Formats: sequence, structure tokens, C-alpha cells
Amino acid sequence: MAAAQILAVIIFAVMFLLIVSEKIERHVVSLGCGLLMMVLVFGICMRSPSAIWNTLSLQNFFSLDFWYQAGEAGESSSGINWSTILFIAGMMLMVEGMGKAGFFRWLCLELARLVKYRTIPLFVVLMVMSSILAMFIDSITVILFLAAATVELARLLKFNPVPMIISEIFCANLGGSATMCGDPPNIIIGTSLGYSFADFITNTGVIAASGRSWKRTREERERFPARTPKTPLKTGRTLRSAARSSRRQSFFW
Repeated sequence: MAAAQILAVIIFAVMFLLIVSEKIERHVVSLGCGLLMMVLVFGICMRSPSAIWNTLSLQNFFSLDFWYQAGEAGESSSGINWSTILFIAGMMLMVEGMGKAGFFRWLCLELARLVKYRTIPLFVVLMVMSSILAMFIDSITVILFLAAATVELARLLKFNPVPMIISEIFCANLGGSATMCGDPPNIIIGTSLGYSFADFITNTGVIAASGRSWKRTREERERFPARTPKTPLKTGRTLRSAARSSRRQSFFW
């Protein structure tokens, strides 16, 4: 047993060093070290096929509680958490489809049109939208799409996109902490301990709602010029044509 413990620590340390060095892709490192852990530690040192089977947790797929859970679940901390993996995989598939359809780009351009392409209102609206989207979509994914759309708007409206992107990150972190599906740690906690969306909303949602969004807006007023573009008609036409293009892409994707 001592040899198994020492070997497990060595494999973990090597995995951590390889991830930090970034010489090999992180998913390759984690999967490879996980395979070594099962073969060397569980298989050779411990000689326990049951430990390998419990770690894989494949029996969960044949359990009714895995697919449908009406009541509260007990704590589940042994083996692979397939509920979290499938949850995140389904959400990533949905978000990728929305991104390919041009949904996020179209939404940003439509919001810019609604605020008449004014920088300060656009700044506030994008922060609010970042927080709301992060409540239902992974916050990191939200930032990736919104940052690209913000840079495009910054080039058209001639403003510095860095403060706006930083504020979007701040609000996405707040929004992601409010619900169960906003961040991977929330998903792991919810699926492992049986917490519901209502549990997260009533506890972390209240804290997230009391964030510094409005104060952040007032701090950034001095960084953005409170003016419209020099050629608002031309810029407006450009953004409207871009919005129509995104809408057509979303219809025919």
C-alpha cells in the first residue's frame, strides 16, 4: 500500500509539472496520467480490479437516478463524475452551434443599434448582457464570443475596447457564480451534492446580484468619450449591414 501511495504522488507531481510546462497538450497529459494511475497503482501495486471499476463508474449509466433524480441526492465523490462531463459536453455543443450561427455577434450588433451606437450606454448594456448570458452559459465561453464582438464594435466606433472587455469579464464571473450551470465548479458541486438551480439562485445569486456593476460603470466614464462617432450615419449603416449579415448567417447555417 505504501508503494501505491508513493507512486500515486509521483504520477500526480509529474502530471502537474507537464501541465505547467505546456510542452504537451493538457488533455493528453491528464488522460495519460490517469491511465497510468489505473494501470500502475490500481492494477499492479494494489491488484484491485474493483478499484478500477469504481473509478470508471460505468455502472452509473445503468442507474435510473443517474438520468432522472426527483429528490435530493447524496454526496458522490468517488470515481469519474459523468454527470458533470455530460452536462458540460451538452452545453459546449449548444454554445458552439450558437456561435457558428452568428448569434453572439448578431446580438451585440443589435444592442449597439438599440443604444444608437453611443459608447457609454453600449458599455452598460454589454456588461448586463455578459452577466445574464453567463448565468446560463459557461462564463469563459461567453467572454470568448463577446470579446471578439466588442473588438469589432471598437474598430467601428473608434473606442478603446480593453476597459469594456475587462468589465465584461468581471460581470461574467458574477453572473456565472449565480447559477448551477454558469461555471464548471458550480456544476461539479451541484451534480455531486444534489443541489438544484433554486439552491444556487437563492444563495449565490443574491451575492452576485449585489456586485459592483454600477460602481464599475461610474469608474469607467472618464475612460470613454461621451460622444457619438464622427460619421454616425455611415457607421450606423455599416453596423446595420453587419447585423443583417449575421441574421442571414443564423437563418441559413
